[in-house]
Amino acid sequence: MAVAETLVVCAAAGLAGALVMDVPMALLSEGFTPASVAASKLQRRPVEEVSTLAAQVVHHATGLVGGLGLGVAVVALEPRLGTWAAVVLPATVLTVFVMNLFGFVVLPTAGFDEDRRETTFLQWTFSAVVYGVVLTTVALFGLGA
Repeated sequence: MAVAETLVVCAAAGLAGALVMDVPMALLSEGFTPASVAASKLQRRPVEEVSTLAAQVVHHATGLVGGLGLGVAVVALEPRLGTWAAVVLPATVLTVFVMNLFGFVVLPTAGFDEDRRETTFLQWTFSAVVYGVVLTTVALFGLGA
């Protein structure tokens, strides 16, 4: 598959992952709090002042950019590892990285008490795993693996 096609497939897989990730986020008590926290950091505003639209834009754009990053990794790794490993390995690393970046760098700056921070982190972890699974599955399918 051509480089451009790989990048498009993986970017679409990232967006699909973010869209499917909306389901557990909508069902869990902290909902889109992680997206609001991320948007608040980008806007340099308190979490309470972030609009739902801004949180949604940041959330879905981040999913798309994550997929694009996966695409770059696939282009670099596929000749050496084959499609399956070139998708699964970086998608796993990306998922773990995103979980930890949010949980240990971004979330602690939100000003939440310990209980809310822990609840948000646990729910974020679950939602991020959903993203990673969908990202991987859609990318593998789209790349014909």
